[in-house]
Amino acid sequence: MSKTWPAVRRVQVGLMLRAMRERSGVKSKEINETLDWYVGKLQKVESGNLTVSAAEVNELLRLFGSEDQEEADRLRALAKEARRRDQPARVPDWAATYVALEGAAVEIKYYDPEVIPAILQTEFYATAILSNPLDDSQNVEPAVAERMARSDRAMSEGGPDLWCVIGEAVLYRQVGGRSVLRDQLQHLRKMAARPNVTLQILPFEAGEHVALGSSFRLLHLDEPEATYVYVEALTSGDYLDKPTHTNRYVTAFDSLRMVAASDRVTVKMLDRRIKELT
Repeated sequence: MSKTWPAVRRVQVGLMLRAMRERSGVKSKEINETLDWYVGKLQKVESGNLTVSAAEVNELLRLFGSEDQEEADRLRALAKEARRRDQPARVPDWAATYVALEGAAVEIKYYDPEVIPAILQTEFYATAILSNPLDDSQNVEPAVAERMARSDRAMSEGGPDLWCVIGEAVLYRQVGGRSVLRDQLQHLRKMAARPNVTLQILPFEAGEHVALGSSFRLLHLDEPEATYVYVEALTSGDYLDKPTHTNRYVTAFDSLRMVAASDRVTVKMLDRRIKELT
């Protein structure tokens, strides 16, 4: 098993435990009473926000009546890695789970009408995005370094497949100024040529569409298999993982792909805008 962030392992452990609980039919109340857990702890464990001890893992396996030794051993190994000390957080607490999901995902789909996805940003573009004019004391350097590290991981061998639909406004919003935007679009042009990246621009002329007024991300994990929707606000982030929700967002993304410019036209739009900014 390759080493990775403990936060990623917590998410994987939570997904496995929830799948085993639902499969077994064991009720939350029984788990809380058996393990002497407070109400709400199980939800935190299953969402990847809390670790479980080796003894708790064994008791959960007993409760679930697990007979799959390979699955049980896998859960124990993941839970052990999840209990390792985490790296210092360089993102807000409410965003930490998203970063963990991003690190574990095999496929990520972005839709944003006016901002380039974080893992495709340049250092100067990210610095401008993360600078908070309402908090002059905020040190953005660690957060920018974290974002650049996430980009490096995503673009390394074995990184996730990325499919990004971004609004045409991204080409014109001068985040960081004219030169920063030009360099960012040149970087985006380069990233779009990578085999694991598909980029489409949603032109203004597309008019109204299914996701008008919103932005979201879809993250697909294969160990264990799960799909998350992540929707972010100024001071919080929401995670949706029920099929009734995720299926709607998957359908919405497919609709956006259909009305967005093709990858070839997208490249032409980038080239034209880069030339204008030169």
